Amino acid sequence: MLASRNILSRLSTLCIAAGVLLLLAPAAWVLYTGREASEVQTAALAAWEGDRSPEPASKDQVSRNNGLVLTIPRLSVRRFVPEGATPEHLRQFGVGRITWTALPTDSGTLGIAGHRTTYGAPFFRLDRLEPGDTILVDYAGHRYTYRVERQVTVTPDRADALQDATGASGIALVTCSPPYSAALRLIVFGSLERGNLASSVHASP
Repeated sequence: MLASRNILSRLSTLCIAAGVLLLLAPAAWVLYTGREASEVQTAALAAWEGDRSPEPASKDQVSRNNGLVLTIPRLSVRRFVPEGATPEHLRQFGVGRITWTALPTDSGTLGIAGHRTTYGAPFFRLDRLEPGDTILVDYAGHRYTYRVERQVTVTPDRADALQDATGASGIALVTCSPPYSAALRLIVFGSLERGNLASSVHASP
């Protein structure tokens, strides 16, 4: 009788341990794949920075006066965006401005690359943005308001997708797709709203 109880006790312990392992397995897999994907995604995103910019900004050049602030209300994202989507900047800030794209003060597309699953994963839910959603950029004392228009998925060799032949002012948020992979690039495009070029940077999102 005592032996039977010991066997049942051991079986119960084993079942509990197995249950705990099953619960922890998904989280462990996410951490493992996130670590494996981090360097791959960093290199993939930084590749677009180097596609047309031979002189990316150095780490010593990064300061709060040499960048902009990106706010995406729907995603509860607010990040300082340094000049240059270099590997160093992407690891440190999770995002970076692709320097051969336009600044908010210029005509053309402002391109910002960001991590989806690592280094704070600022663009993890980027695919949830819908047409009409707001994207805010604070730069040089002014706030620029953009409205999401569309999103596309392209191959890594399509950096030219950020170029706008019309010269219209807009924004493009770039990240890797699907999550935990660098196979493709997800781009969310937005257009600059007229009448917001000189909005106060202190206005609420």
